[in-house]
Order: sequence, then C-alpha cells, then structure tokens
Amino acid sequence: MLVQMAHARAAQANLSLRLSAWCSGGALFATALAALLAPVEAAVDRNQTFPAARVTGAPTFDPALSDPAWAKAVKATSFFDLTTRRPAALQTTAYLLYDDQNLYVAFRAEQAGVAIHAAQTTNQIGFGQDDAVGIGIDTSAGQETYFFEATPRGVRYQQSSESSRYDPPWRAQAAVDGSNWAAMLTIPLKDLRAAGGKDKAWRINFIRIVAGVGEHYTWAYDGLMQDGQPPNWPPLTDARYWPTLQGLDIASTSTRPKPRAAIYGLESFGKDRNVFQQANNTFATQSVRNYGLDLVYPLTSTIAAVGTLNPDFSNVEVDQQTIVPQEFPRNLNEYRPFFAQGSQYFTNQSFAPGNDIQPPDEIFYSPSIGPFDRGLKVEGTFGNQSFGLLSVRSTVPTDILDDQAFGYKHITSNRTFLYWVNGVFAHHDIGNDSTVETGIAGRNLATGFVWGYDQGLEQMNLSTNPGDGFAFARSGFVDVHKPNYEWNVGYLDISPGYDPLDGFTAVNDIRGLQGFTDFTASYPGIKNWTGFFTADRFLNHMGNPKEADFFGTTDIFTNNLFHLNLTQQTSSLDDPVLTGGVMLPFNQSSFTLGYRDGTPSPIDFFYGEGPFSTFYLQQFNASTTRPIGTHLNLSLIYAGTHERSALIGVDGQILRSVALGESIGPDTNVTLALRSINGQGGFAAPGLNFAAGFHEKFRSGSELFVNYGTPAASVSLDRFIVKYLLRFGSGEGT
Repeated sequence: MLVQMAHARAAQANLSLRLSAWCSGGALFATALAALLAPVEAAVDRNQTFPAARVTGAPTFDPALSDPAWAKAVKATSFFDLTTRRPAALQTTAYLLYDDQNLYVAFRAEQAGVAIHAAQTTNQIGFGQDDAVGIGIDTSAGQETYFFEATPRGVRYQQSSESSRYDPPWRAQAAVDGSNWAAMLTIPLKDLRAAGGKDKAWRINFIRIVAGVGEHYTWAYDGLMQDGQPPNWPPLTDARYWPTLQGLDIASTSTRPKPRAAIYGLESFGKDRNVFQQANNTFATQSVRNYGLDLVYPLTSTIAAVGTLNPDFSNVEVDQQTIVPQEFPRNLNEYRPFFAQGSQYFTNQSFAPGNDIQPPDEIFYSPSIGPFDRGLKVEGTFGNQSFGLLSVRSTVPTDILDDQAFGYKHITSNRTFLYWVNGVFAHHDIGNDSTVETGIAGRNLATGFVWGYDQGLEQMNLSTNPGDGFAFARSGFVDVHKPNYEWNVGYLDISPGYDPLDGFTAVNDIRGLQGFTDFTASYPGIKNWTGFFTADRFLNHMGNPKEADFFGTTDIFTNNLFHLNLTQQTSSLDDPVLTGGVMLPFNQSSFTLGYRDGTPSPIDFFYGEGPFSTFYLQQFNASTTRPIGTHLNLSLIYAGTHERSALIGVDGQILRSVALGESIGPDTNVTLALRSINGQGGFAAPGLNFAAGFHEKFRSGSELFVNYGTPAASVSLDRFIVKYLLRFGSGEGT
C-alpha cells in the first residue's frame, strides 16, 4: 500500500455492567464480601474492583484445574468477543492467585465445534497463528504494562511497554482435554516493574485468541477498545479500560529484578564480512565489532540504570526491510538493547506533531543514530511519573556525536490528564542542535472528549546551515471518542528548517488544518465493519500550497472469513528543491481481498493504481502464510509494479519471495528466505537474495545466532555472522 496506516480504532456499544446492589442492615458486610468474591457473570469495566487472592505456595496443574486453591482465586467468566462486538460464543474461565514470589494464572477454554489450533512449537514464533490465552497487567497507570500468553502446547509469548526485547523467564503448562484445553502461567514478580508495599493496586485483564475463526475475546470490555491482527493485538494502551486488582501485599524485594549483563562475542566471515546496514537503511563497509557489553542495574523495583559499551550493530536478531513505495520516509522500529529498553520515556509519540497520513514526528528517533561506542541512561517510574536521562557517544568517523536526551511525563492513574517535557541536545561533527518539546493532554471518560497540545522548539548551529537557526513544530487537536465512532480536528504548524538532528521529521514548512473520523459497526453475517477517513491541507509559510491529502479506507470481515478492504488516497506534495513549486500527485485507488485473515492460513490479494510523482503506478501483491505440520511455517509472496511515464515509457518489476521457518524446539528455530527482484521499474534494487538464520536460547538465558546474509539487503551478502550472547542475572528487557 502507498502508506501503512496504523488506525484500527474499533469501537461500538459501551458495555458498563456493574455488580449487583448490596443489601442493607446487619447482612451488609457479608453480602458485600460475597459479591466481591463471586464469579463475574458478564464482561467487566474499568470501574470495577476485585480483591487479590493470596496463597502460600504454587497450585498444582491438571486439565480440570482441580486443585482446591483455585476456588480461592479471582475468577473471571463471561468474556466478550471484541471482533464481533458480541458476548463470546465459547466459554472461558480464568483464575488468578499470587504468593511471595509469583503470579499464578489458570485458564479453562471450552472449544466445542471449533478445531483447536496448536501448530507452533517455538516460544515467541508465530504469535496469533494458534489458539492462546493470556493475562494483561498494568502496574503503573499505563506506564508499565505487560501481556503474557500461552497456547494449547504451552508455547509462550510476552509483550511489554518497557522494551521491544522483553523476554524474561517464566513458565507455561498446557493440556488438551477433548474439545477443551487448559493452561497455567507462572509469572515471577521479578519480571514486572512494580512498587512493593501493602494494599497495592494493579489493573488486569484476561484475553483469548480463537485462531480457527479469527476472533479475540476479552474479559474487560469498553466500546472504545480496539481489535486488530496479532502482533498488533492485544494493544498495551487498552490498560485504561481494565478493572482494578486491589489489596496486593508485595515485599519490595519480590519485585526488584536482579542486575543483568549481556556480553556478546561476534565473528564475521566471507567476502562481504564487513558490509552492514546503516542508520539510513543502506548498506556500507564498516569495521566489524567483535565484542561488547550491555548492563542493567535496578536502582529500585521501578527504576534502572542502563549502560552499554561497544554495542553490536549487526542486526542479527532482527532485520527490517520494505519494498513499498512511500510518499514519506519510513519509520523504523528500534531493537538495539540500549535504546529499546525504556524508549517510551524519551518521546510522546501519541501526541507528537504530524498529520494523520505520515508517521508522527519525533525529536528523539534512535534509529537515526548509527553505530555508537557507549551509552548510559537512567529510566523508570515513580508514582504517577515516568522519566529518562540518556547520554550516548560515538567516535565512528562517519557519525561522530556526543548527545544527551531526557524525558519526563506525569499521568493520572485513570489516564485522564497528562503533561510531558522531552529534550535532545545533539553535538555532532557537523554542529550542534538542541530541541525541547512540551505538551499537555486530557480525556473526559464520561463524554469521550479528548484534547491535546504539543510544541517543539529547535535551536541549531550546523555547518550545513551556517549561523544560529531557530525552528518550531506545534500541533493541537480536539477529539470526540465514542464507542462506535470518533472525530478529530487539529491544527499543525511546522516551520521551515525544523528537523532535529537526532529526530524524525517527515516534512516541514507546513501549516494548516487536519482531521479524521472513523466508525465501527457489526451486523448479522458480518463480524465487523470499520472505516477511517482523514483529510488535510497545508500551506508553506510563504502562503503557497505545500501538501494536501485525503485518505479513506474501509474493512469488512464476514462470518465466513472473507475480508474486503477498499482504500482511496489522493495526495499532492511540493518539494521546492526538486519541483520548484510544482505539486506532485501521490494518488492510489486499491482493494484487498483476503480469506481467513487472522487465522493460521490467510490468503490475501492486493491491487492498486494511480499517478505517483511523475509516473503512473500499478501494483499487485499476493501473499499467504501457513503452518506445515507441527514444525514448519511457510510464507509466499508474489508482487509486482508497473510504471508508465512520458520520460521512461513503460517499465516494471516483479518480486518473488519464499520464507520457510522450522521450529526445532521451544527455544530453537531455523529460518530460510529467498527473494528475487527483476526489472528496474520499481522501488527496490533488482537482484537475488538468499538469507538464512539459526537461533537458540539456552536455559541460562544465553543465546546463539548464526546468520548468512540478511533479508534487508537487495542482493545476497556473502557474509556469515556467528554471535554468542552470554547472559547473567535477570531476564532480557526487565
């Protein structure tokens, strides 16, 4: 697609079910206590509170969950189907207990009439392709949020707001019993950043994925909660809709992780042994780094010091690639350990300046920083506050820098009011650049009214722009967010030259209005129907047209697992350097037809066409993924572009891609990828690229990577990389 949209603002009816009224008189206390301890018979909301249940030891696990300890647990039933916006068709029961060291979570999932899917065998591989149950935990007003999920085979997955590399030690057991299955999750308290003490309160939720029908269940429900396709579901931001778990009594030592260290050793072989991906997503020759260190030392249970020395830049853990034409620069994900941990404390992306089509601007965008020598930061939360302080240095000849960044955010426990201040002080060989960003936002839970304002101020003195320069970016919006629709109107003003040295700016020198609206609906025969429409018009600061956009998309998912997407984008953009004031079109009409999306074996076909810059562009893409047996996963893509213009005539490009993954064990997998691109008329360099990877995680937490080439390159790199990570202490990302 022309631009990757991340708007899945699903919502319909607001379900706000309350516990029954309490009796009066002498039986008031007993009745109230019984009501609190009784099973929940309908999806719950954010206003409900449940007392935590403490035990003295771990309950035993069996498919029937027969241990008497479960009778004392917080018990959740009557889940809601977030996909169809109706009560869940299949029964799910969840239980929660805790002791001095662990949380214990058990599920009983009834599945008569729907086949149980459990093909994956390696942890963290193929999330969403199998049935799964899980728990969401918010220990700090949405600033420290976690999910832990398990499949019917006991395969584990986890996500955390504190790090994209979150991978702590925890256990999952599972068993299939006819058409039903059960699971038990044992989660060490040390895996969670949480303040110790008496009468602590967390927000919690229980979820379930029914892969055979592509549906997602949730115990807590609000009409504003969003559905989506894994790995974009479940979203950590929905924690504000979860009920409260009250009365936790946790020793401060129970939630304080051990210090951890990871020492890597790396060797590279082959003709292209010293060719690596750069911060701008190109490949260039660079000296190989053979060893380095990452260190985390918890100062409290919620604050940690993070350091790195000679960090790796080989990207053997993850490769990012795209062959999609885009009007604006692409926003990449950060995976390097030093930057990944606590990255949310240095930016406020949800309210950052930017329009509703291009990626949000950021004053600190760590992927823009290439290889560096060392870094140190302190980050974490205390009460309703989060903060981060960071320093990073590089003496790499291609990118000499000595930069500092900070962030501070205050947010109320119900997330109805927040303010923030972030700053970056960049000192590069080409000069200095300082940017400070402040903002404020609020939400009315009763009316759905949301508002926000953000402003960035930049002072620069660069050899590329001699003399002191001043630039700014500011944006504000008002929004009404209802259970089945939303509308938003905002104003964006980014001055000429605004482009923080360590940041991400899609386009500057624009000012004007923008807005969007979306809706969600559900009808008989249709699982859900969503739509999103946005428009903007910006002038430059001389009063000339600079950018105008319209984007509209609608998705329909039927009960028989068909999916139809219709999208229209009409955009024009002026780049005075390239066009001298001529507005270039970036228009596309497209549709996607999918079958079994959200299940283990989706099939999708995409077609789009329209004028793109100086030529007419046609594109298609056919793709599928599917498990083969219990150890193999196959992905196939066949795509093409066709360009037509008066200058170049007719040209095209075809992409063929096949990827095969084999799950050798719970923590071992092999991946093979072959991609062929031929023709010049497209958005990728032509060539044949073969890449392979082997990964094993040992019981100690240490890891081994053996990679040949990389799928991010345009052609095969004759490069073997062997990397060993020796880990000590607590789990990754804690």
